[in-house]
Amino acid sequence: MVEPPETPLPGTRSALEPDRAIKPGRHGLAPEAVAAIQRDRLIDAFVQVVAERGYAGATIGRITEAAGVTKKAFYTHFTELDDCFLAAYERGTAIVLTAMSGAFGAEPTWPDGIRAALRTVLSMLAAAPAFARMSMVEVNAAGPRVRRARTECMERFRAFFAGPGPGPGESPVPTVVADAVVGGVYSTIYTHIEKGDTARLPELLPQLTYFALMPLVGRREAARYMDTSTSSPDAAGPARPESVAK
Repeated sequence: MVEPPETPLPGTRSALEPDRAIKPGRHGLAPEAVAAIQRDRLIDAFVQVVAERGYAGATIGRITEAAGVTKKAFYTHFTELDDCFLAAYERGTAIVLTAMSGAFGAEPTWPDGIRAALRTVLSMLAAAPAFARMSMVEVNAAGPRVRRARTECMERFRAFFAGPGPGPGESPVPTVVADAVVGGVYSTIYTHIEKGDTARLPELLPQLTYFALMPLVGRREAARYMDTSTSSPDAAGPARPESVAK
């Protein structure tokens, strides 16, 4: 079970919730606080509009209406839609990667850490379908700055799948192997979200864990993680990469 992040993923809250409203007139809030509330509401509204209508169907008018702010407020924080996309994407992926790192680091072995990290990302995306669609599907329609941010995110994601590190006499895992694993995991998640099966992402955990581990620890060791139970397989210390340790 993944604990909800302290900071919610963009798009998981309505921008129009009463406790996010700014009363007209003398509300007692500092200008910086007002600006932060408006920006957060715009980001949440952006994610929800893009998830519902696609990036091609997102307009500043629709976003500001969903956020309950004026177009002038939008241009106070962003110069164009891609600016808002970048802010939402970078905020959300940072939350996910931080949670994955925490889950990974809490496990005693590298394979256990991989399963924990995958469980985390699958559960978080399943619980935030609007953000999942924006960040995995609609990101393809965004401009070059947003796509560069996706590339940087994928590079950070790759670090989880580069193996536990070479032991004595072993070679490091080739980058192309780690990239192939990341690409396969990403593609599988993408396909489920694109088809509207986001809620079922956690069901992929056994198969994706096997897929991620198999090139590095071998089929026999990886198959132990196909168990759908929540307990970790018995393991005598971290598994060594079999396929690249020759």
